[in-house]
Amino acid sequence: MNKSKYLDSCIQILKGMLGDQSNELGSEQQRALAGEIRKLKKLRKQPLMKRDELYRIVGEIAETVSKILS
Repeated sequence: MNKSKYLDSCIQILKGMLGDQSNELGSEQQRALAGEIRKLKKLRKQPLMKRDELYRIVGEIAETVSKILS
């Protein structure tokens, strides 16, 4: 399984959270979540990336999503 399949599944999960009618996300939280989806899509398009840069981006996304959910 390659990187893009993992990213695609993460994007689908975040899109599901964004489009879920039962969620209680405010407009700012929805914008933040949409921004993180855009970051994942950009990441998918970059074929070669340094490992620490990849970890930094994924860490930022995880931090934002955890703030949204708490």
